[in-house]
Amino acid sequence: MPFPHHLAGHCGSGALCDLLEFHHLDFGAGVLSEGMAFGLGAGLGFLYMEIPGFTPPVYVVGRTADMERDFAEHLGIALEVRSTADPVEGWGWVREEIDAGRPTMVLADIAELEYLRVRMTNTRHVIVIVDYDDADQVAWVADNDRDELQRCSLASLAAARNSQGFPGPNAHTTFIYDWPDALDDPRVAASAAVRRAVSNMLGGGAALAGTSGATGLVGIERFAAAYRDWPVMFGEALPQALMGLGVFIVKAGTGGAMFRSLHARFLNDMADLLETRQLRRAAAIYDELSATWVALADAAASLDHAAGLDAAAALAGLERSGVAAMQQWLAEGAGSATMARG
Repeated sequence: MPFPHHLAGHCGSGALCDLLEFHHLDFGAGVLSEGMAFGLGAGLGFLYMEIPGFTPPVYVVGRTADMERDFAEHLGIALEVRSTADPVEGWGWVREEIDAGRPTMVLADIAELEYLRVRMTNTRHVIVIVDYDDADQVAWVADNDRDELQRCSLASLAAARNSQGFPGPNAHTTFIYDWPDALDDPRVAASAAVRRAVSNMLGGGAALAGTSGATGLVGIERFAAAYRDWPVMFGEALPQALMGLGVFIVKAGTGGAMFRSLHARFLNDMADLLETRQLRRAAAIYDELSATWVALADAAASLDHAAGLDAAAALAGLERSGVAAMQQWLAEGAGSATMARG
C-alpha cells in the first residue's frame, strides 16, 4: 500500500508523523511536522544514570518511555498496546491490521534488524510495518533511519520483536491505534501535551522500563553537577564517558540535540497555529537549549572535558526556564482549552 515515509530525527516521532500523514490527519494547515508529533506525545523528559564498570559508564536520555501512549491520550485517540511471548500471536496482530489497510507500529531491537547492520542493542526502537509477503517471507518496514521502505525478512523481524536486549524484553509489543477521521481542537491537544511535558520535567516522567536514575529537572541538575567531577569519578574511563555522552546527545535518534530541537519545533508550530507569543518565547528557550546540548556534545566528541564545562553548567538554568515558560502559557491559555474540551 502507498505509505508516506520520510527520514526523521527520532524513531517514535518519525513513525507517528508518517502515520498521521498516511491517515490524512492534521489541524487544517498541512502535514504535521515530526516535532509536532513528538510534542503532542509530550516526549520531553530526562534520565541520567551512572553505571560504573560498563562502557560507557553513563546513560543519558532526553525523552520519556510513554510518548507513544501519551500521544494517543492527548489527541483523544483510542490505543491498545499489546504484548505477548507467542510469536504467532504477535505476528497475527500485525497481519490483521495490515490486511485491514492499517500500517502498524511495533517495537524492534535494532541489533536484530538485518537492514541496519548494527551491533548495539535497543529493544525500544519503533518502526512501522507497512506490508508483507508470505510467499517471499518478507515485510516492508518504515524506519526513521532510512529514507525508503526497507525489505526485511520475517525471521529477522520476529527476532527483533522478541529480543531480550537492552533495556529489556520487547515481547512483540504492538501499538493498535484507532485512527479517527479528523483531529479535534489543537488548543485542547496542545494544553494536554504541554501540561504533561511540564509534569515530566517536574516529576520526572516515566523512565525507561528496568532502569533507575535521576529524572526530569532533578536529573538535569544532578548531571550538570556530576559532569564537573567526571575526571575524578571515572578516571581512566573518562574518554568512554565522554564518547558515550556525545552519542547520547546527537546520534542516538535524539533529533540531533537531546530531543530539545524536536520540542522546540512543536512549540513553534503550535505558536503559529494558535497565534500565541508565549509559546514562541518557550520555543526560543528550547532552541537555545538545543544549541547548548550540541555544544556539550561537540566537546565530548573531541574528548575535551573542560571545553564542555560552561555548556553543562548552563543546562540546569535553561531547562528550568523552559519549564517556567510552558507553565506561564498554561496559566494564560489553559482556561480556553478547558472550555473547548467541555
